[in-house]
Amino acid sequence: MLPSTVEKLPPEENMRRDEEALLSVESGQNSCLWRIYRWDRLCLSLGRHQVPPRNLSLPVVKRPTGGGALLHGWDVSFSVAALRESWGAKPRRIYLRIALLIAESFRDLGIDVSVVRSSGGYRGAFFCFSTPSPGELTWRGRKIAAVAMRTLRRAFLIQGSVYLHFDYALASQLTGASEEVLRERIVSLEEVSAGGEFVSVLRKKLSRLTPVCPDRRAGL
Repeated sequence: MLPSTVEKLPPEENMRRDEEALLSVESGQNSCLWRIYRWDRLCLSLGRHQVPPRNLSLPVVKRPTGGGALLHGWDVSFSVAALRESWGAKPRRIYLRIALLIAESFRDLGIDVSVVRSSGGYRGAFFCFSTPSPGELTWRGRKIAAVAMRTLRRAFLIQGSVYLHFDYALASQLTGASEEVLRERIVSLEEVSAGGEFVSVLRKKLSRLTPVCPDRRAGL
């Protein structure tokens, strides 16, 4: 069961808050902001350079980060906006350091995940699940955490999502990918016997990066 303070928001509001956090750090108003959140409806988020597909039956929102299209509604998401110099400055180094922090959250629960380090991940594939990118996490070869990043001159934004559960049949209908392919490439917390426990552990990890991203309504 998820902590009650994980607020569900509309897709546009979730992305607006994350982008505002990035710009706040870039402008010097804050040094580090993070949040954990959910989505109030089934939707599709696109990387900032992607073109929305035609005739899609789902609401679509653009992320401020890159990467491939990702289904939301069954997942819990997180974001971290911070100064680049505090995390190693170089995008790849930042990406991997955040990935290792997330990996620790899984391993604290006895879930043995791997951090993808090789290049050749998202390169034109429309959907995020097509292939793991460097810095993303896998469990027995299946993606368990999707992560995307954007860097500005001083700041970076990391956005990530982990599926609490996954409706493979419905996802197949929505994406056109076969259930077999989806089951080969994606795994949810439900399938590895984790859920609210993961969220609680991740929150503790992120709390070390204080301050938390302001959320007056949720009290996060």
